[in-house]
Amino acid sequence: MFDVAGLRDEFPLLQAGSGQAPIVYLDNAATSLKPRAVIEAVRGYLADYSGNVHRGQHALADRASQAYEDSRRSVARFLGARASEVVFVRGATEAVNLVAGGLALAPDDNVVVSLLEHHSNSLPWRARCQVRVVPLAPSGLPDLAAAEAAIDARTRLVAITACSNVTGVYVPVQAWSALAHRHGLPLLVDAAQLAAHRGIDVQSLQCDYLALSGHKLFGPPGAGVLYGTRAALERLTPLNLGGGCVTHVGLDLDYELRELPWRLEAGTPDIAAVIGLGAAVEFIQDIGIDAIALHEEHLRDVLDAEIAAMPELHNHSPSDARAPILTVTARDPAIGSEYIARVLSDTFGIMTRAGHHCAHPLHAALGLPATLRASLAFYNTEDELLRLRDALRALLRRGAPG
Repeated sequence: MFDVAGLRDEFPLLQAGSGQAPIVYLDNAATSLKPRAVIEAVRGYLADYSGNVHRGQHALADRASQAYEDSRRSVARFLGARASEVVFVRGATEAVNLVAGGLALAPDDNVVVSLLEHHSNSLPWRARCQVRVVPLAPSGLPDLAAAEAAIDARTRLVAITACSNVTGVYVPVQAWSALAHRHGLPLLVDAAQLAAHRGIDVQSLQCDYLALSGHKLFGPPGAGVLYGTRAALERLTPLNLGGGCVTHVGLDLDYELRELPWRLEAGTPDIAAVIGLGAAVEFIQDIGIDAIALHEEHLRDVLDAEIAAMPELHNHSPSDARAPILTVTARDPAIGSEYIARVLSDTFGIMTRAGHHCAHPLHAALGLPATLRASLAFYNTEDELLRLRDALRALLRRGAPG
């Protein structure tokens, strides 16, 4: 049996304050809460062994370096990768920019992306080359046939999200991998929304690059991952140069790069965040990603049923396979999503998100204004979803502000 109550005890922000009800946190697609194991891992580094990594000859540096590389090995196991294929970055945004900047794209090159993409998987390409945006099929998935038609002799890469941060739909990554490789192109996968909900095996996905953010994975902000096959990472010219990424610099400033992955990690990283990310993936693996997925699917179905019984709301999330993300708008255009989110927070203690969710092109193509998004995690409960239902009913009965 999935022990939600026991797991909730591991998250300080979910504990009720004196005389207060605990918050309902439904903004997990933006960032997840942090368990004590992660908080203690960060605190332990800062308080007990706060040395720099890799370049020190003393005990604190040794301990910090060991913990940092232990995190790399933990993340590699989580992804089904080799440790040498894991590059630490600040988050998925930096990971995509590292690939976009490292491939020496020319202005007349092009990259194929989908309409589902977060700005972080479209703007880095747009800044350097042409971008061909694949529309959605009626299923809500990116149109694979349209992607095939968009590829030409100047296409350099295909980039696709594994899970939409707006609709929650899961994209069949293997089909996109087969498409890209059939044309001799690398595939980059944005797994920022996938990692907390489903297991990732990069060998099965057959991707060349994969990006994720630690703060959406119950880890601290400031640490993320770029996975790449050795061949794919070797294609990248480092965006940053300085300490830690070279083995030698001559008098004429000629330099030799270190081996992968360190050549792509110039400067002092956010050591505490990386150590916290390692603790986060160990925490998830101790729970079991399959058990997490089953619990979250049940919660998603409960929320879908409650929202379906509210004719005042329009549901923009497909009912087929998707993450526990629900995006809605009020049918009354005078009741804006930002207003709903603010009232849910300040009156009912329920944290959601309203806006375009860094996906303006998707909203524009669907003709949507700002939307309200509720995104769940394994520590959420049915009772919390009923609190959301009751709050929405009360709010919608009240009608438009003013």
